[in-house]
Amino acid sequence: MNGSLNAHEKLGNRIPAWVWYGGSDAIKKGEAFNYNTDYGTATAADARRGSKVERPSLDNNGAFAGVAERDYRAVSGGQLIEINCPGSKGVEIALVVDTTINTGILTFIAGSTGSHRGRFYTGKYLGRGSAIPRQTKTAVLESSMTGGWSLATDGVTLTVSSTTGISAGDTVVLVGGEVEDGGGSIVAGKYTVSSVTDSTTLVLSSSAISGTAGAALTCTGACYTGNPRCLADLLDGSESMGVEFISPPNAGDGGQDYMVGGVSYVCGGVTLAADVDVDLAQGTLPGETKAFICLGTLTTNDFTVDLVTNGIQMDGSSALAEINAIDAAADAAYLEFGGALWHTQDTVGGATEA
Repeated sequence: MNGSLNAHEKLGNRIPAWVWYGGSDAIKKGEAFNYNTDYGTATAADARRGSKVERPSLDNNGAFAGVAERDYRAVSGGQLIEINCPGSKGVEIALVVDTTINTGILTFIAGSTGSHRGRFYTGKYLGRGSAIPRQTKTAVLESSMTGGWSLATDGVTLTVSSTTGISAGDTVVLVGGEVEDGGGSIVAGKYTVSSVTDSTTLVLSSSAISGTAGAALTCTGACYTGNPRCLADLLDGSESMGVEFISPPNAGDGGQDYMVGGVSYVCGGVTLAADVDVDLAQGTLPGETKAFICLGTLTTNDFTVDLVTNGIQMDGSSALAEINAIDAAADAAYLEFGGALWHTQDTVGGATEA
C-alpha cells in the first residue's frame, strides 16, 4: 500500500490485495471482480469466501472486491491476481462509456452471463462498486445505447451509425438487444471486429445470436479499441450493487427476471406484443435501493414494475401497486426499501405510479 502524499509524484494511493480468480479467461486491467460469497458448502465455515473472486453476477453483485491492477493472460484452472480495493484513489478502471473528469459516477456491469461483465458504465448509486472519474476519456468509437444497431440473421453482420475509426481487431460490446418469440436473441458479451465492409457495416468474428433469427435483430452496445480506461477513485461504504442490462422479449413477459438492488437498464428499440412486468419482491434491509431506467423506445406496450407487496407512493400515503409506462428513453423509477415497504423516491419521464 502506498499512503504517501505524492506517491512518488504520479502514482495513485492504492489499497491492494491478492485474491484467487478461479476462471480460465484472460483479465484486462481495470475490470471489476466480486467475492465468491457462496464458495464451498453453505453449512461450513470457509474463509475462502473472502479471498476468492469471480466475474460480477446476479448472485454476487452485493460483494464488490475491487479492480484488476494489471492484465493477466488466460490460465487454465485459475490464478492469483492483484486487485485495487474500495477506497483506492487514482487507479484505472475499464470503460464502456466516455467520461468527464469529476462528473457523475461509474458502476461495474453485472449480469447472468457475458464477457463484458466487470467493465464500468454510468451508475446512479454511490458506494462499493462505484467510482468517481478523475480523468476525461473518450473511450468509445461508436455506440447505440437506444437499440439503434441492427444485427443480420447471420449473427455477424452488424449495421451501426458509422464505422469511422473502427478497424479489424477492435471490440464490440453488446449489452443486450432484441429477443424474438421462439426465434433468435442477442447474446450479450464482447466480440471482435473481423472486418469493416462500408461506412455503416462491420463483420464480427463470431455470431452474437442464439437460436435462429427470423429477421435482423436490434441491439444495444458500443465499440472500442484495446482496453480503454480512466483514472478513478473507488468508493467505499454500502454496496452500490452494480448495473445490469435487461433485454425485454418481443412477446412480453409477465415475470421478467431482474437483479436485486442496483440499476436495471432496460434495452429499447423493440416492439412489445404485451407488457414486460417485473414482480418486485420485498427488500431485505432498510435502505436498499433499486432503479429501473429505460435506454430506448419501447413501442406498443410498456415495461412495468409490479410490487409483490404494495408500497408507498411519493406523496407518502397512497398505496403503490405498480409503476407503469416505462417506455421511452430516460423513463425511470427510483425506489428505496424502508424496512417494511418499498417507497418511490422519484420517477422520470412518462413513468407513473399507480
